[in-house]
Amino acid sequence: MSKKGRNHSANTEEKGGSEPRRDDLLWKDLLSRFFVPMLHSLLPELARDIDDKRDVVFLDKELRRLARFTRRPEGGEPDENRFVDLLADVPLRSGENAWILLHVEVQGRGGNEDFPLRMHRYRGLLEGRYRRPVIALALLIEPLSKAQSSGAYRWEGYGTRVSYEFPVFRIYEGDEEALMASDNPFDLAHLAGLRAWKSRGCEARKLDYLKEMLGLLDKRGWSHDEKAQLLTFMEGVIHLTEDGSSREYEEWENTLEQAKEAGRMYVSIMERKGIEKGIQLGEARGIQLGRTEGIQLGEARGIQLGRTEGIQLGRTEGIQLGRTEGIQLGRIETARNLLRMGLGLTKIAEATGLPLEEIQALKKTEQV
Repeated sequence: MSKKGRNHSANTEEKGGSEPRRDDLLWKDLLSRFFVPMLHSLLPELARDIDDKRDVVFLDKELRRLARFTRRPEGGEPDENRFVDLLADVPLRSGENAWILLHVEVQGRGGNEDFPLRMHRYRGLLEGRYRRPVIALALLIEPLSKAQSSGAYRWEGYGTRVSYEFPVFRIYEGDEEALMASDNPFDLAHLAGLRAWKSRGCEARKLDYLKEMLGLLDKRGWSHDEKAQLLTFMEGVIHLTEDGSSREYEEWENTLEQAKEAGRMYVSIMERKGIEKGIQLGEARGIQLGRTEGIQLGEARGIQLGRTEGIQLGRTEGIQLGRTEGIQLGRIETARNLLRMGLGLTKIAEATGLPLEEIQALKKTEQV
């Protein structure tokens, strides 16, 4: 039903006063998995040209190479907690491939950064480096100012004009009834994002929305994994406050448990927490094991390398030392022969390059 991609990014808003929200990761994971359904919803003309027999590939390496060109003017790095960027290589039925730059603005910045300029620069850098056209698409999760959300970059000066336009899709807007009736998984994610915006600050409304969306998921004929990911996304973006005083959160947890017991639901909250903790523990142990084995491997390789390099060094220095000492011995032997022939000391010193004092010392040993 959907094409799968591969990918991952962090939101700084606190969850229950302890854990940071990760809306950027939620959106990146969602769009990586449901990229083609997203295109069917937002760029249907392009989606109709997709070759279903070939995979969409996410160009993470190519996108990372642009990071050094996108620093803020004051020298700091862009705040990646507020946005998600994906660069996808999409196969077309014509045999060609289209590059799509998808930018998701997770949190509104209130005009603090020139968003259209950033889109223009990314497109220019990609097209300049890889010499191919780039299709752009921007998703706004929260409102920006009119100038920032216009989908257009303009610049003019001394007869030069630059104009760049790109489509902008506002997640916080939409026809709820049409989204609820859609069989496109991205449309249900869009509905969750819209309702997250509408219910901000009202836990009771969030709970009502989550229950309704749980029912919508149950009616879909999608795979278990797809439903599970969508449920995780919906719960994450709508974000019931998780603390001891949250009656709504406790009720939502009970709803999921009941759905699981009825054989309808995927993984309960408590099980998900256990899985997350297990993953974290596994990662920590893996890092420690990696460090230990890495040190041991490094020591073993270091010893072997030391032996090899030591032998090589010994050979090199031995040869060099032998040459040096051989030349010196040859000069001394020549000086002795010249002394026996009765040549003057000064002349011998000049001929052999030995100091005059050394020639005098050699003469004394010859006389003895």
